Amino acid sequence: MATEADYRLPRSVIPSHYAITLEPDLEAATFTGSVVIDVEVMEPVMEIVLNAIELDIVTAEVDLGMEQRVPEVTLDEDSERLTLGLDYSIPVGPASIKISFTGILNDQLHGFYRSTYTAPNGESKTIATTQFEATDARRAFPCWDEPDLKATYTVTLIVDDGLLAVSNSAEIARRTIDSGKIKVEFARSMKMSTYLVAFIVGDLEATDPVDVDGIPLRIIAPPGNMNLTPFALDVGAHALGYFSQYYDIPYPGDKLDMIAIPDFAWGAMENFGCITYRETALLLDKANATQAEMTRVADVIAHEIAHMWFGDLVTMKWWNGIWLNEAFATFAEIKCVDAFEPAWDRWLSFAPSRASSQETDALAATRPIEIEVVSPEDANAMFDVLTYEKGSSVLRMLEQYLGEESFRAGVTRYLKAHEYSNTEAADLWAALEAESGEPVGEIMDTWIFQGGYPRISVEDSGSGVVLTQDPFRLIGDGEGSWMVPVLYRTPEGTGKTLVAADPVAIDAEDGIVINAGGEGYYRVTYDASLLPAIMDSFGDLAGTERFAIVSDAAANLLRGDMSGQDYLSLVGMLSDEDELDVWQMGLSGLAELDRVVSSDDRPGLQTFVRDLVTPKAAELGWTVEQGESDRTRATRGLLIKSLGNLGNDQETISHARSIFSREGEVDAEIADAALAIVAAHGDASTFDELIALSEAADTPQGTVKYLRAATQVPVPAAAGRMFKMVLDGDIRSQDSFWVLALLLGQRENGSFVWSLIRENWDAAIAVLPPQAGRRILDLVQYRSEPEVAASIHEWFESHTISGGEKFIQQRLEMLDVRVALRERETNALVFGGVAGSVPLSRGTAEER
Repeated sequence: MATEADYRLPRSVIPSHYAITLEPDLEAATFTGSVVIDVEVMEPVMEIVLNAIELDIVTAEVDLGMEQRVPEVTLDEDSERLTLGLDYSIPVGPASIKISFTGILNDQLHGFYRSTYTAPNGESKTIATTQFEATDARRAFPCWDEPDLKATYTVTLIVDDGLLAVSNSAEIARRTIDSGKIKVEFARSMKMSTYLVAFIVGDLEATDPVDVDGIPLRIIAPPGNMNLTPFALDVGAHALGYFSQYYDIPYPGDKLDMIAIPDFAWGAMENFGCITYRETALLLDKANATQAEMTRVADVIAHEIAHMWFGDLVTMKWWNGIWLNEAFATFAEIKCVDAFEPAWDRWLSFAPSRASSQETDALAATRPIEIEVVSPEDANAMFDVLTYEKGSSVLRMLEQYLGEESFRAGVTRYLKAHEYSNTEAADLWAALEAESGEPVGEIMDTWIFQGGYPRISVEDSGSGVVLTQDPFRLIGDGEGSWMVPVLYRTPEGTGKTLVAADPVAIDAEDGIVINAGGEGYYRVTYDASLLPAIMDSFGDLAGTERFAIVSDAAANLLRGDMSGQDYLSLVGMLSDEDELDVWQMGLSGLAELDRVVSSDDRPGLQTFVRDLVTPKAAELGWTVEQGESDRTRATRGLLIKSLGNLGNDQETISHARSIFSREGEVDAEIADAALAIVAAHGDASTFDELIALSEAADTPQGTVKYLRAATQVPVPAAAGRMFKMVLDGDIRSQDSFWVLALLLGQRENGSFVWSLIRENWDAAIAVLPPQAGRRILDLVQYRSEPEVAASIHEWFESHTISGGEKFIQQRLEMLDVRVALRERETNALVFGGVAGSVPLSRGTAEER
């Protein structure tokens, strides 16, 4: 069995500086390069071992100053190691390694790879770009490709005249060389890890720089997109200033470029000073964007800029610590965007992300946030909902417990103490302890080194309440206990306590609210004597607290602790709800029931949805009022879509079709809802129209939203055509995984799509980006039809996806949760009396 040592390089030779020269040939999809690496020999050695893969080594030399040696070169593709063997040992001290090499611009969206786009004149263009995290810098140049082996870098790019070339630092020189090409030199970078190095070459345009406290900020994109950059520039400028103040550390670079890449596996990458983005995460037509589209762009920009300090300036020692990089940047992005646009109520709209992570974390197949990382595949598997959403949720819970200023001061202490170096999570806990006086390390170890989370039970003690905890699992019982930072509120004021293994008593009169603020990473159950007071005051609770109550109910529905009938009773309270996210949570539980309810009972559920949603939808209407907030507009869109799809309201469907035919003349949220309704009630001709609209769209969001809508047309033949488009490469590789995931999760077509995936398994996996292949199973849990679910389980007894083994286990367990929900609820709902009235109890078998 492989161990971490099998993948870690010897520490006998340590790099300090790389001078990299690269000359990409965009037409041939190849590159030539050389690197001069200044190193320190720590002990006498007869071989130097570093990382390389998919490179052909042309020459190598070890320069000892007064002596140069030509080593024997061995490149082992399996271990991704380049060994330079010497006839006799070299002494302790400085040395220089010179290597020339050639490589390919691959199409796998990692390493030094090629991306293509169609120019406004119809000509196909190629970009050379990079994606090195976690361990792919070695595909571009030989290096010590481990995060704690930091060094400085100077990059030189030799490019065709007329092409734009960018790297981590500012351009300092350019000249025409004998070949007629342009030699572009960049300033020395700060000391950083290899995975943060970047270089991009192509026919690209740049905005004029915006000065942010002396730092030039630009957006770079393929031609024809400059009109889509103002929003990103505004957010980027805000984020640069915000984090400089929040961290109390000036931005540590000399410039910041944000580059839109047409083919990109992730959302974005925090290359220092040279952040790369998927186009939908950077370019935006604000005037025609939904609130979700604006929030996504703002979030991703803030996330990546947060990394310039937390992740780039200070970096984890090894990949087991990547969770803290990503969790903190996710936490920080929400704080930054909340300051950028307070009306978006970003902490409330983050609540669905926390709930999403809690579903995965309530499985037997969950994992601790921090786990042992051995191989590159292990590192890539860390980029999941537990790293990002659970990690950031736990940090937010901790921040609220410690106090925001104590938390911020601890972060600043941590960054200043470890700048340009590497850390482990315990270093941050120590800094937070120093500022807050709280046992942060003891608390956080219970959250980081074990999976799962607790349910806090609140029992009436006569003179107050008693809090106890037990593990919350969707299937069966869990194990473990946590030090739970609990905030509470009584009529007398607010308080906090730590709930560990022993019960905690709180002296309080009636009306105590546990999880005050709604941002604890735990479930709450009140005993029968306390619950009525909570529900009676439901409308007076904060939006985050109402969300938490509905989220707990939806989780109990999946677990089987709450019947579908009782869930309907609870969400029946939402008819006058104003908060978008509370509506989203409540409707998501109804959607779970809609997927499993019998065809006989589905009309009754649809009537219930119509009666629930119609009052608020009618209040908001189809017309945007002057001065209306973005969240109100988004709520209108959600309710219209829910009426048309979940409620099957024929008048709404008809109106949506008329809206769809004149999109561009209506509010973006209404247009988005109309699109979803038209797709869900469409036919083969609708599918054709949506594909044509996607191909003709003039914004990245338009391309994606029509493609997404096409996955929801309830026609098997359309799903089959789209599946073939993925296999044939007619849909970009970067989009292939989510297209297949949506097809698989679609109610009417999903079972058919599963058969296509199974029959074309090797071909389907081959077209997916290696980093994201597992994501085709994002919605497999909705295939809870007994025969299909059994087929899925059987398939994965003999098949897997590289790097996705844990993810597959989690999705199969989620599937089991839905199979059990189907067994309980298919014929269990009773819609008696007035159509759509809220049922209060589970019907008997005879009543059903």
